[in-house]
Amino acid sequence: MNCIKKVAAAVMVLCLVAIATAPQSATASQVSKETLDLIKKAGDKEQYPDANAIVLLDKTDVEFNSDGTGTSRNHGLAKVLTQSGLESYSDYKIGYYKAYDTVRVELARVIKTDGSVVDVPDDMIKDINSTANEAINIYEPDAKTKVITFKNLEIGDCIEYYTVDSTFHAPMENEFDGTAGFQAFDPIIRVEYNITGPKDKPLRHMTRNGKVNFAQKEVGDKISYSWWAENVQRIVSEPAMPALQDVATTITFTTLKSWEDMSRWWNAIAESKYTMNDSLRAEVASLIAGKQTKDEKIDAIYRFVAQKVRYMGLGTGKKKGLEPKPVTETYETKYGVCRDVAALMVAMLREAKIESEIVLTGVGYNVPKEMPVISFNHAIVAIKNDDGTYRYADPTVKNSTDWLPAVEMEQQVLLCTKKGNTLVDTPHSPAEQNMGTIKATSNLTEAGLYTSEVTISTQGIYDLALRGWAKAIPSAQVKQVWSYLLSEMYPGTRLTSFDFSDADDLHKPFEIKLSYQIDNYPTEAGKFVLMKSPVSLGFFEIISKFMLASASLPERKYPWVLGFSFGADEEETINLPAGLQIKSVPDPVSKKIGSIEYKMIYNTTSSQELAGGGTQIKYEKRLLIDTKQMSPGKYAQLKQVLLASSKAQHGEIIMLKDKQN
Repeated sequence: MNCIKKVAAAVMVLCLVAIATAPQSATASQVSKETLDLIKKAGDKEQYPDANAIVLLDKTDVEFNSDGTGTSRNHGLAKVLTQSGLESYSDYKIGYYKAYDTVRVELARVIKTDGSVVDVPDDMIKDINSTANEAINIYEPDAKTKVITFKNLEIGDCIEYYTVDSTFHAPMENEFDGTAGFQAFDPIIRVEYNITGPKDKPLRHMTRNGKVNFAQKEVGDKISYSWWAENVQRIVSEPAMPALQDVATTITFTTLKSWEDMSRWWNAIAESKYTMNDSLRAEVASLIAGKQTKDEKIDAIYRFVAQKVRYMGLGTGKKKGLEPKPVTETYETKYGVCRDVAALMVAMLREAKIESEIVLTGVGYNVPKEMPVISFNHAIVAIKNDDGTYRYADPTVKNSTDWLPAVEMEQQVLLCTKKGNTLVDTPHSPAEQNMGTIKATSNLTEAGLYTSEVTISTQGIYDLALRGWAKAIPSAQVKQVWSYLLSEMYPGTRLTSFDFSDADDLHKPFEIKLSYQIDNYPTEAGKFVLMKSPVSLGFFEIISKFMLASASLPERKYPWVLGFSFGADEEETINLPAGLQIKSVPDPVSKKIGSIEYKMIYNTTSSQELAGGGTQIKYEKRLLIDTKQMSPGKYAQLKQVLLASSKAQHGEIIMLKDKQN
C-alpha cells in the first residue's frame, strides 16, 4: 500500500545537516599512520564471527548558523568481512535535496589488505535521481542521491571517504534539528557526532535506546556539543522488527522550543494553498448535494479525493518537497503527493462548512514526543467533531472502507493549526474492527465425497488487504489463485464455483464465495474413519497465515511489529451421513493472554436431534491480536498461543463406521 511506502518522500530532505572541509592530512596518495593503526587493531572475522563488516570510524562534524544553514563533514572507514558485506559497501549513498543543500566528495578510496590504495575515479562518483521517491511515484528532479562506487573492492579491504554536505537554505528558516544514529547492523569501533552552533540558538537534545558519552563547552559566541561511543555492538536483524531508529541508540537535537511552534509553521505554509475557484466550489456542491448528515458529506468528499486524485508528485515552488501545491492545481491535474491530496481534501471539507486541518505524521516509525524535530514522512487530514475532538482520514488510500486504515492507528500526528498543537496519537483500532470471517457449510456422503460452500467476509484491515489484492490482478487470476490454494490444502480438490464482490464498491464489505469438492476425503483405518475439518487447516484464513509468518523466531530481542490489530473467526458446519458415528473430536482450547485471545471448539449434534438422521459437527475458532506491536515478553505469550493453535490444527475427527462401539 502506497501510504506505507512513503518513508523517504520529499520531506526526508529534512536530514538538514550541513558540512565543512575534509582534514588536510587526508590525501588520495597515502593513508595516515593513525588510519593504518586503526585498521590493524580492528580485528577481522575471528573477532566478529557474525558480522559482515566492521565500521572502524563514523565521525560527523556539524556547524550550523542562526538562520539554520551550515556545513557538515563525515569521515567514514569500514572493513568488509563477507560477501554480504561486500555487496552492502560496494556503493555508498548520500541523499540530498538540491533546493536546500549540496554534497561533494572530498576523498573516496579502497585500502587494500596490503596497505595500498585504490582511489575512486571521478566517473565512479555520480548524482542520480532518488530511486526511493520514484518507487512511490514521486518524480522530483531536486531529490538526489550521491553514489560512490568502490570498484575492485574485495573481502578484507577497507573503504574510506570524506564527504561534505552544505546546507544553503534551511527547510525551516532560523531553526536547526536532526537525529543521528550511534548503532547499526554492523559493529562500530568508534562513532562521533559533533555540533557547533551559535550561543543564541542553544540545542535541546536527548539520547534514546541506550547511552553515549557527552560533553559541552562554550567557545566565544558558540557552543560545542559532542557525543561519542566506542565498541558499539551491532543490531541483529529480526523479522518484523521496529524501524532502526526506534531500536538503535540515537541522539535527537533541536533549536525548536515546542511542537506548537512547528504546528504553526506548517499551518502557515498550508493555509496559503487552500484558495478555491468556481470549478472546485461547484465540485463540492455536486458531491454533497442531497447528503443529509455531516458524515455523509465527509464520506462523499473523501471518496472523491481518494478515488479521483492519483498519487504522483512533481515538486514546485520555493519549498518544494515540503509545501503542498495550490489545491486548485491538484484538482485540475488530478494528481499529487500526500500533502497535496490532504490539502485538497481540507479545502473541500471547509467549503462544505466542515472544520478540518492538515496533519503531519510518521508512518513506519515513532516520532519522539519529547523533542520537536521535523521527522515526518506523510500528511493526512484531521476532521473536527462537534465535541471538539478530531477524527482522521488518509485520502491517499484508495481501497479503504475506513477513512483511516488500521495501519495508521496509534501513530504520532501533529495537527497544524494557527493556534498551534502538540504531538498526539491517532486512536487504537480494535481487532474486532479488522476481522476476517470464514463460514463454511459442508457435507460428507457415504461414498466419501466431501462438498463445501465457503463465504469469506471482511472488515477493516482484512477488507483492505483482500480488496487491494483482488484489484491488483485480473479477475481470472483471482480464481486461479484460490484453485491453487485448495489443491495445496488437499490433493485433487476441485473448485466448483467462485465469485467475489465488486472491489470498487467501497460502501459494501468485500466478500468471497466459493465451493469445492474432494473425492474420498476421509481416511479409513479399520473400523475407524479419520477426517479433519478443512477450514481448521487454515488455508482459507490467508491474511493471518501471511501476517503471522513473521512470528518465526522462538524468542526475540526486539519488539515484534505486526503494524495493526486484527482478528479472524472461522466456522465450519459438517453434515455426516447416517452410517458414521462420532467417536471423538479434538479437545477444546481457550487461551487469553493480555491482548491475545484464542479459542477453538468442536460441537456435535446427534442423529436423534437432526431431521433425516446423520450427525452434525461444528468447528469454531477465534483468534484476536488486539495490538500492533508486542514486546519480547508479550511475543513469548503469542508463541504459546500459536503453539496451541498449531496443535489444534493437527487434531482429527475420529468416527466409527456402522455405529460400532
